[in-house]
Amino acid sequence: MKFEIEPHIGVGPIKFGMNRQEVEACFGKPEFDSDDRVGFMSGFLVDFDSNGKVEFIELANSRKFDVIYRGVNLHSIKSDDVVTFLEKYDAYDKSDAEVGHSYIFKILQLSLWRRTVPADDNDADGQHFDSVGIACGNYFE
Repeated sequence: MKFEIEPHIGVGPIKFGMNRQEVEACFGKPEFDSDDRVGFMSGFLVDFDSNGKVEFIELANSRKFDVIYRGVNLHSIKSDDVVTFLEKYDAYDKSDAEVGHSYIFKILQLSLWRRTVPADDNDADGQHFDSVGIACGNYFE
């Protein structure tokens, strides 16, 4: 499956502002369910705000689906190349204390995260992001 990221709109069939029932109508019963988060396909996570509306979508690096932005699968290319690609559309917050592990693109309301920063190009750990997040409004402010 392929899911297209649309900044400020959503990912694939899941749109910001949807309620839990609308999300479940798209994907069925969640594999993971808590008060403010549901998960599908071992890595498509949807967070709800205090009004029960979708406010954040996190997409883990998964073999079950691809995460596409402007024709590029963000989990298939190396982390440094993802950052360079996204910088064509927005600058990331260089003041973020987590830079290296985390990159936040505030205009896009898009985040990238990885557990490990590779020591060098030969280090396999951290060469790809573990998750891509997309939010609505000013979530990252």
